[in-house]
Amino acid sequence: MDAQKLSYITLLLAASVLLGACEEPQGVYVAASRPVKTLVIGGEATGDTRTFPAEVDAIQKADISFRVSGKIHNIFVKEGEQVKKGQLLAELDPTDFEITLKDRKASYDTAKANYDRAIDLVEKGAISKVDHDNLRAKYHTAKASLQSAEQDLIYTKLKANFDGYIAKRYVENFEEVVLSKKIFALEDVSSLKIIIDVPESIMIAIDKSNNRDRALYVKFDTIKNKQFPLKYREAAIKADPATKTFKITLEMTASEKFNILPGMTGTVFAEMFASESAADTPVTLPASAVIANSDKQATVWIVDEKTMTVNPKKVTPGLMIGSNMQVDGLNPGDRVVIAGASFLRNDMKVTLLQTGEQPE
Repeated sequence: MDAQKLSYITLLLAASVLLGACEEPQGVYVAASRPVKTLVIGGEATGDTRTFPAEVDAIQKADISFRVSGKIHNIFVKEGEQVKKGQLLAELDPTDFEITLKDRKASYDTAKANYDRAIDLVEKGAISKVDHDNLRAKYHTAKASLQSAEQDLIYTKLKANFDGYIAKRYVENFEEVVLSKKIFALEDVSSLKIIIDVPESIMIAIDKSNNRDRALYVKFDTIKNKQFPLKYREAAIKADPATKTFKITLEMTASEKFNILPGMTGTVFAEMFASESAADTPVTLPASAVIANSDKQATVWIVDEKTMTVNPKKVTPGLMIGSNMQVDGLNPGDRVVIAGASFLRNDMKVTLLQTGEQPE
């Protein structure tokens, strides 16, 4: 190869190198994006709002039974039927009770007549005081037996104790039943009890001195975008020995639109640590969300949703509740990183994980 060709090839190679150097490498300025799990202060899963599995129960319920034994003669209501207080639900065959009543009535009439005569005779001295007292005792015994027979005949008719619905029927017509055998389950669902179990770590943290009304409502998975307000009814003051939880009963007005019935389940949302203003309200976060900066100051990472970057914010740590921690210093609307916080740095780009995902 002559010197002229070699110089030409060298020139081409040098030009290629220069042109390649002028081109911007692809991807050099693309910032890394860290996946993080977050929550928004003031949302249902954060702050002073806690969630509890809940069970629905009737505000009033009773198992209705006959107070005497016998054969069922008529059943007048069906399961699911609405009934009024005092309404006749079922009755026993009254034949034997009517016979007993007639027998007791005859015995009573005889005893009363003997006692009435004894009153005149004892005054005249025709009978002794002892005989008079015996006749008086027989009269009162016969009277009590008559009243018992009258009451037993009344008890052959089973009536509703209160307004409600027949939740369940336990017997069939013409069945022999003994006293106290369950005949119907009667439930009043004009209001509903919402029952939750609260762990001792939450119970002990509730500020009893703060009487401000707390947000309290229940949601049902099958009723979308709807919450039902609740009010406090009662609470157990002794923990269940097995679960170490306290049973709290809340009350909900029955819905006119939705058929919410005893035995159904929902989720109660309860504001546990209410205070006089939002700025003073402690926020409950997973303890993993709170880290210490170089000055050993408690810090959380806040996501700027416009730039999708994170920056630290100082907070004041408070009460530990299990694996969670109360902190002060956050505002409603702050989006706080709750998983992956230890891997972040100032102005770092992040992407939000969907619910249930975990950061790498």
